[in-house]
Amino acid sequence: MDATQQRHDLHVSRTDHDDGWTVAADLYPLGDDEVTVECIDETAVVAIDTPMLGTEIDIELPDSSGTASLRNGVLVVESSG
Repeated sequence: MDATQQRHDLHVSRTDHDDGWTVAADLYPLGDDEVTVECIDETAVVAIDTPMLGTEIDIELPDSSGTASLRNGVLVVESSG
């Protein structure tokens, strides 16, 4: 089975706040240097590049105002409004 056929069971949570929203995904055991994230419209495109896995995962966002950060294997996308 190659990387494009593998199933990805990410734990993704969404929290709505009075002033916006937060979407978080636990990417453990991946290191921050193995993951890149780009917010494109209402999607966070997560690219994973390790010696054993090279794939891309799309995470749906509530709207296009998100800004992504990655720390210790946890992806956080927050609305910037």
